[in-house]
Amino acid sequence: MKSRVIAVFFLVLFSTVLYGADQSDGDYVKSRELMVAKFSGIKPKIFSQWAPGIKKKMETREKIIALTLDACGGKKGNGYDKKLIDYLIENKIPATLFMTGLWIDANTDKAVFLARNSLFDIENHGLRHKPCSVCGFRIYGRKGTLTVSDAYDEIEANARKIKNITGKRPQFYRPGTAYFDDVAIKLTYATGHIPMNFSIVSGDAVKTFPWERLYRRMIKGVKPGSIIIAHMNQADGRFYRAFKEAVPKLKKMGYRFVKLSEYREILK
Repeated sequence: MKSRVIAVFFLVLFSTVLYGADQSDGDYVKSRELMVAKFSGIKPKIFSQWAPGIKKKMETREKIIALTLDACGGKKGNGYDKKLIDYLIENKIPATLFMTGLWIDANTDKAVFLARNSLFDIENHGLRHKPCSVCGFRIYGRKGTLTVSDAYDEIEANARKIKNITGKRPQFYRPGTAYFDDVAIKLTYATGHIPMNFSIVSGDAVKTFPWERLYRRMIKGVKPGSIIIAHMNQADGRFYRAFKEAVPKLKKMGYRFVKLSEYREILK
């Protein structure tokens, strides 16, 4: 019994140092222990952006599009595309913003500003922008979370960080690289999140793609219920230019923009 108390003490201390005081409470530790007990020992069979259970579009004939923007954070990912965000605000275009804990910590004032605007929903992109795995699967040179406990911290610690800013828990989780393994998908649902990806890749993450290519991807790929992925932490102007050119064309085609939360029930 004494050894268990000591172990819990050090677990709480570790959580406080790495994830902040909010994550060191008894509820957090108990929840993590329950997830570990439920999912540990299950070997994942799939590691993909499209594994069963991941949502990637809205199932509808209505001409609606959801713009989702990732804020990845980190040494080269803490930027802020002010022109893009200003354009969305000026034109009253809603968007769903997926933020990491890294980006929030580096841009807390901007995160608070965006959270106060009803055009935007703030959603979960993970604490450290890691692929979501229970065994450290690697993709694009990035190693995923190592264990069930590590994956839980990646999701839940950032969910609580976002709630501290917005006053409400995020509904959706998209990991760094957008890759999940199949056990991590179940864990994501167990934390109260929907694993969320996309149907149109803007391509803005590829530095060699000119803005015209990003524009073509959106225009040619759009269908009723499409979900676009792009980034709001890259301020090189390519996606801003492509999106600004695409909006009038998409509107002429009869499309309008919505937030994911408004169409949660028809996600597929």
